[in-house]
Amino acid sequence: MLETYNIILINSFRNFKKNIISSPTLYLLFSSMMVFSIFLIGYLTLFLIKNDVPVSLNDVFFIILFLFIIKGSNDFYNYFTKSQPLTYSLSTQISHFRTVFEIFLIVFWIQLGLWVFFSTLYNISLIIAGISLSYPLIYLNFTLGIMLASVLGTVIVLHYFSKKKYRLIPVGLILYILSQYNDIYSVLILLIISFIYLIWSLRYCLDSYQYVTRKDRKKEKTQVWISGIKKAVFYKEITTLWRERVLSSIIFSAVFLGFGAGYMSRFGVENLLPESLQILASKISPESYAFFGIYVLTIHGAVFTSLSLFLNEEQTIWLIRHLPVKMKTIVYGKALAILMPFFCTIPFIAYFLAFNPGKSLFFLIWFLIFSYLAGIIICFPLGAKYVGKKSDILLLYSVSLLIFIVLGVFFAINSILEIFGFSKYILYVLFILVEIVLLFISFKISGYFLEIRYKNISS
Repeated sequence: MLETYNIILINSFRNFKKNIISSPTLYLLFSSMMVFSIFLIGYLTLFLIKNDVPVSLNDVFFIILFLFIIKGSNDFYNYFTKSQPLTYSLSTQISHFRTVFEIFLIVFWIQLGLWVFFSTLYNISLIIAGISLSYPLIYLNFTLGIMLASVLGTVIVLHYFSKKKYRLIPVGLILYILSQYNDIYSVLILLIISFIYLIWSLRYCLDSYQYVTRKDRKKEKTQVWISGIKKAVFYKEITTLWRERVLSSIIFSAVFLGFGAGYMSRFGVENLLPESLQILASKISPESYAFFGIYVLTIHGAVFTSLSLFLNEEQTIWLIRHLPVKMKTIVYGKALAILMPFFCTIPFIAYFLAFNPGKSLFFLIWFLIFSYLAGIIICFPLGAKYVGKKSDILLLYSVSLLIFIVLGVFFAINSILEIFGFSKYILYVLFILVEIVLLFISFKISGYFLEIRYKNISS
């Protein structure tokens, strides 16, 4: 009974234990950053309460719901759709329905466990802040929403990767009804309906198992013109970024964030924010809105992409390390490829300046370059250090908060310089020059991490 469930659970625990032993610093950084972010949200809650800012529980409910739908879909995709070892289990006499249902149970309990853990930390932060807690029905409503998110996340993966995607229509109907009625009784009824829909969907589980469309690759003759290791690595990485639509997504993010940050800095205070926050928000400079937009772009274009350049080598790192090529050459080739995502972020400046013409042009150019270089300096050594290990989520989350702290410090320095009337342009150039020096040091460290180092065995 529950053989697949127990095997996945034991294997996940072993991998988790193995990763902690092999990368204790990474997990310590991730844990500390996670606790810090939860307590930061608790402080934000206290700030909103003290300033009598109306907070819509419906908005909070849907934000949490969609986050857990994404998490549930990702977990079920990893445990089922792209799981190679599952082929053996599906080829035995055990019912496919039973096997896949046990995988769903793993996803379900992971989701529920994360919700209990994070909500407990959040409640502790509120208690420390002196806020009295008394919302059992609201908490129960949110818990039922997490259960519903687990079911919907599983169903989405089951039908999205099948040939009959029209089976996703009930998911849209459930979400639409939920947007209109999300009280505790409505969520409970929708949870029962979605669970029945899940049971029906499991009958067609094999329709989505490893049904992944692949693009045709270019023939070998079209690639023989590439000469040089750096050019070959550059071409390989750019091809991957283009094939995975990373570049187009960065361009879209740059346009959307530039438009959003520009609009918020010009009209958002009066049109979007409640009256209780308008006085406070009116004191925020346009550069502050640009800060958050550039920060998100840095995470997307520099942090995520830089880590992916190394972590995607999980299956090929053994081959790379045995090539008769210096590892720093591989690093420089990847560094050339990271320039393309930077060029894709430039539309942010144009769209932001459309709402703030002639203002903060030099600051935007400097801060975008500074932020991007900071992301590369931090991420290249970390990516090379943990290449071949499944730590992408931990790295991305930890580095994202670290980048936020670094950029926040330098943004504060820029604001202080403006208050005292110091010339900023000399410091802008100085900061970039320092980063260029740190960038080459970062490349050298990255190459060192990629090298194979054999231990000397004394006789």
